[in-house]
Amino acid sequence: MPSPIVQADLDSHYQQIVDSAVEYAIVTADLDGRITSWSTGARRLLGWSAEEMLGQTLHQFFTPEDVESGQVEREMELAQRDGRANDERWHLRRGGERFWASGEMAPLKTAAGETIGVVKILRDCTEQKQHEGETLRLTDSLRASEERLQLALDVGGMGVWEANLRTGETIWWPGMKRIHGLRLSAPGLSPDAYQDVIYPDDRAHYKKTTEAAMKRSTVFRVEYRIVWADGSVHWVEARGKPILDADGNQVMLTGVCLDVTPRKRVENDLKFLAEASAELAHLSDYQTTLDRIARQAVPVFADWCTVDVLDEDGSLKRVAAAHVDPAKVQLAHELHLRFPPDPRAPTGPWTVLRTGKSEFVREFSREMLEAATTQKDHLGALRAMGLRSLLSVPLSARGKVLGVMSFVTAESRRTYTEDDLTMAEDLARRAGTAIENAKLLRVMQESERAKDVFLATLAHELRNPLAPIWNGLTIIRRLPGEQDRVLQVADIIERQVGQLSRLVEDLLDVSRIGTGKIELKKELTSLKHIIGSAVEISRPHVEAAHHKLSITLTDAPTDVDVDPGRMAQVFSNILNNAAKYTPAGGKIDVVVEAPPEELVVRVRDNGTGIAPDMLGKVFGLFTQVTESAGRRQGGLGIGLSLVDGLVRMHGGRVEARSEGLGRGSEFIVYLPRASRPTLQIPAAAAIRAEKAPGMTGRRILVVDDNVDAAATVAELLSLTGNEVAMVHDGESAVARTREFRPDVVLLDIGLPDIDGYEVARRIRKLEGVRQPTLIALTGWAQQQDKDLAAEAGFDHHWTKPVDPQRLIELSSSERRQRVLVNPTPAP
Repeated sequence: MPSPIVQADLDSHYQQIVDSAVEYAIVTADLDGRITSWSTGARRLLGWSAEEMLGQTLHQFFTPEDVESGQVEREMELAQRDGRANDERWHLRRGGERFWASGEMAPLKTAAGETIGVVKILRDCTEQKQHEGETLRLTDSLRASEERLQLALDVGGMGVWEANLRTGETIWWPGMKRIHGLRLSAPGLSPDAYQDVIYPDDRAHYKKTTEAAMKRSTVFRVEYRIVWADGSVHWVEARGKPILDADGNQVMLTGVCLDVTPRKRVENDLKFLAEASAELAHLSDYQTTLDRIARQAVPVFADWCTVDVLDEDGSLKRVAAAHVDPAKVQLAHELHLRFPPDPRAPTGPWTVLRTGKSEFVREFSREMLEAATTQKDHLGALRAMGLRSLLSVPLSARGKVLGVMSFVTAESRRTYTEDDLTMAEDLARRAGTAIENAKLLRVMQESERAKDVFLATLAHELRNPLAPIWNGLTIIRRLPGEQDRVLQVADIIERQVGQLSRLVEDLLDVSRIGTGKIELKKELTSLKHIIGSAVEISRPHVEAAHHKLSITLTDAPTDVDVDPGRMAQVFSNILNNAAKYTPAGGKIDVVVEAPPEELVVRVRDNGTGIAPDMLGKVFGLFTQVTESAGRRQGGLGIGLSLVDGLVRMHGGRVEARSEGLGRGSEFIVYLPRASRPTLQIPAAAAIRAEKAPGMTGRRILVVDDNVDAAATVAELLSLTGNEVAMVHDGESAVARTREFRPDVVLLDIGLPDIDGYEVARRIRKLEGVRQPTLIALTGWAQQQDKDLAAEAGFDHHWTKPVDPQRLIELSSSERRQRVLVNPTPAP
C-alpha cells in the first residue's frame, strides 16, 4: 500500500497525463452516472468547466433523443458487462451545438477488481463526418446521374461502347446489349465479331465509313442493319470518334449506337404508302396493280401480303400474294386452294368481308393458331410459317366491301401497332376506290368497244341487204319488158327489205325493253304452238345450212299466258343463233319439258360452243361470241339480249351452257305457267326498172355466201355481156378459179368455211394459172379490214353496197393478167 504522499504524486501524474490529451474529452462517473472528474480536453471539447460538471450526470452532453431512449444507461451496462462500449453519435456542447463524436466507455475498478464507476472518452469527428457525408452525397449524386443517363439511353434506344485499340478490349454498356438483342450478362462483341451481326449487304458500307473516320481521326456516322440471334433485322445508327493520347496516337474508339428501327419503319412505311398510292392513281388493270402493291409491301411493311377479292360467283378469289421467296408465294396460293377460308369462322377474311371491320392480331399465340383450323396439315403449315402479327383490312368503296388485303409478319419478328393498322386501312380504302374506278373504267371501255363493234356491224348488216336491192333495181331498169325476170328480182328485193325491216324492228325492241315501253299482248296458248311457229320462222336458216333439226315435245299440258308473237320471236332468235354458229350439216335439238312449277325449253346444238369467259356475257347488248376478222357471223349482237329481255318480261329466265369452244351450246328457257311481249311484220317494197346498154364482156367469178347478193351481182354482170360464174363458199372459189380461169374475182370475206383472205392467198399460189384481179367485196369497211385485204393479195377493196355502175364498168376496164410460176432452182 503506497504512502499517501506517493499516491498523491501518482494522482497528480495521472491528472497531468489526462489533461495533456486536449483532443479528447475524458470524463469519469460513479455507478449512478454522476461525473466525478472532468479533463481539460473535456472542457475544451464540450465547453463546460469542471466546477460546472462535477456532480452532474453524463446525460448532460448526450442528445435529448439519446437520453430519452436510455442510451447512457445502455452504454454503462454494456461497459460493465463487456469491459468496453463503443459508439459514434451526435453529442451536445455547452451552448446546445451538436457535434459528431467517436466515443468509448470503460469500467473503473479498484485494485481488488471492484467496479466503482465508468470512464467516458470522446473525440470530435464532426469534420470527418462532414467529409464522409459529402462523399456519400457525391456518390449518391453520381449514381443518380448514371441512372438518369442510363434511363435516357434506354428511352432513346441508345447504347454506349468503347474499344481499346491497343488491347482489343471492348466495353459495352447495357443499352448496347439491348440494341443488339443480347442478354445483359453476355459480353460485348469484339470488332471482328461485330462484323458478323451486321446485315451482309451493309458490311462494306459500315467498314468504308469507319475506316475513313479512323484515317482522318474524325467523328463518323453510319446507318446499317443488324441481325439478331432470332433472325430479326433491326436498323442501327452508330456515331463514334477515335481518342488520341498525348503523342497523337489513336488509343481508344468510343461512341454510341442508336436503335433507329422505328424511324426506319415509319420512313419505309410512308415510302411504301406513297409508292402504292402512286400505283393506284394510275390504275387501269387492277390485277397487275394489286400484284405490284403486294410486292412493294414485302419486306418493307410485311413478310407476307395477300389480296383476296369477292368473285362474281360469290367465292373468295386470291388475286395477289407476295413474299421475298417465290416458293412461299406459291405456298400461299396452294394453301388458299387446299384450305379455303371458312365463311362460318368467327375470324378471318370472311368476317372482315361481312362486317367491313379490320382484324388486328398483335401477336399470334399457340391457341390462336389452333383455333384457326381443325385440319392437322393446315395447322402444321401455319406453325412452319412462324406467323407473328397480322393486319387484315377491308377493300371497300362506296359502302361496299370488295375484298380483303392482309399483311403478315413472320421472320422479321415485327409486331404491328395501332399506327400500322391505321396506315393499312388508309391504303386499303385507296385501293378499294381505285378498284371500283377501274371496274367502272373497264365497263366504260367495254361499252365503248361494244359501241364501235355495233356501229361497224350495223353498217355491215345494212350493206348486205342493200347490195342485192341496188343491183336488183338496176336489173329491173335494164329489163322493163321481161316480166318473169322482173318478178324474180322483185322477190329478192322483198326478202332483203324484210331483212332490213327486221333489223330496224330488233333495234326498236331493244330500246323499248330498256325503257319499259314494250307492250305485251298476252293470251292463253300452248307452248307447243309457239315452238311450231318459231321453227317455221327459222326453217330457212336451218335448211340453208343443211342442219338436222329434231323436236321433242311433252305429252303434258303446256299452256302458258304469253304474247305468242313475242315468244315465237324468242325461240326463233335462239334457233337462228344455233343455225348461225353450227357448221353446215350440224344438229339442233329442241326439247320441251313440263315439270310441275314451270315449263322448260332446251335448244341444243353441236356448233362452235361458247368460251367459259363469254358464258356470262352472251345476253349482253351487242355481244358476239366470235369476232375474228374474216369469220364474223354477222348480226348486231342483239338477238340474245332480246331473248333475255322478253323472257324476263314474261316472268321467266334464260340460261346459256357450254362445255367450251367446239363443244356445242345449250340455251334453256324457263317459263312460269303465265307471263307477257309484240311482233311487227315488215312490208315488201316496190321497185321500177330500166334497161342498160350492152358492153364488152369478161370472165368474172362471183363468190358470196349470200345467195341473193351473189345472184344479183352475177345477173347484172351477165346483162353487160360478161361470162359469169357463181359459188358460195371458199373451197369452191379456189377450185372454180382453177377451172374457170376468170379475169376478175369478186370475193366476199365472210364465208362459211374459209374466209376470203385465205381464199385470196390460195388463189395467188395457184401454179400455171392466169392470175385474176381480186376484188374484196364486203360489208367490213374499216382501215384494218382494207389492210388485211392488201396483205392477203387483193387488188381492190370494195365496200357493200357497190354502185352497180362500178360493176358494169368492169366489162370495159383494162384487162390485167398475172401468171404465177414456181422458179426452177439453179443447178
